Amino acid sequence: APVSAAVVCSNFSTVMGDSVFPREAVRQGIEKGEALIQFTLSANGEVKDVKVLRSSHPIFARNSMRLVSEYKCQGQGRDVLVQVPFGYKMD
Repeated sequence: APVSAAVVCSNFSTVMGDSVFPREAVRQGIEKGEALIQFTLSANGEVKDVKVLRSSHPIFARNSMRLVSEYKCQGQGRDVLVQVPFGYKMD
């Protein structure tokens, strides 16, 4: 079963706190969206094989993948699958 990025990535809260609503979505009149991103966390803590499992719009997929690329994670001694749900709502 996939593990939580909040458990294995020390800067998860900081990165997620910085996840602002994409300006491109505002320009297109999109008020909310979501994405589910999956990646492999290698034994030594490298984020690899990042992919979008689902997304309500490509804008949210791109933004979520960018955020995942900023994670700093601790290796678990073996490769583990990590899934991260993203929810976006214009304030």
